[in-house]
Amino acid sequence: MKTINRLQKHEIFNGLEQNELEKIAQITITKNFDKDQIIFYETEEPKYFYLLNNGVAKVYKVDSKGNEIVLHNFAAPTMIAEMASIENFKFPASCVAMDNCEFLLIKKEEFVKLLKANPDISFHVIKSLTRKIRGMEGLLNRSLIFDATTKVAHYIIERTDDFIMKKNKEVANELNMTPETLSRVLKKLKDLNILDKDRNILNKDKLETFLDF
Repeated sequence: MKTINRLQKHEIFNGLEQNELEKIAQITITKNFDKDQIIFYETEEPKYFYLLNNGVAKVYKVDSKGNEIVLHNFAAPTMIAEMASIENFKFPASCVAMDNCEFLLIKKEEFVKLLKANPDISFHVIKSLTRKIRGMEGLLNRSLIFDATTKVAHYIIERTDDFIMKKNKEVANELNMTPETLSRVLKKLKDLNILDKDRNILNKDKLETFLDF
């Protein structure tokens, strides 16, 4: 797959003109990471913008006692830790591949120069990042307020097609919970006759009661 086609998988670049994508492709490297391989370490200076093109990556911190604190699991396609690259500060957390991952690494200094020299690209990227920030704010609010069942119910209602088509592992990663927790919630919803064995919704009104708080 050509680099341009890979870039177009990402919302941040979707809609750019061909010549604009070509400029970005010229400063982009495709790199594969094996499962459990470190993508970047906390306090490391960012040299690239990291676009997860395939796979799942985990961003985490380690506390003073050596305990791992998972901040978020990212499923492709998405950009990771872009604020560190934009604001030019050290990574506030580490990132590791949860399975075999493909990343697009956009050279930071060249990309910043490209944004400064091309207002159209810059404006498009800013709009995309703004949408992502709004989405992350919503995710954070749900993580703080919703319990596991409510998170799953919200996902099923808002993204029914994705829920039916995606594997449990993918849905769990997007909800930032373990596959085991997701399986327990789905069993509960099936036992309540809210979902059938194929994960189709049997009783949407009953499912929506989990969102009443």
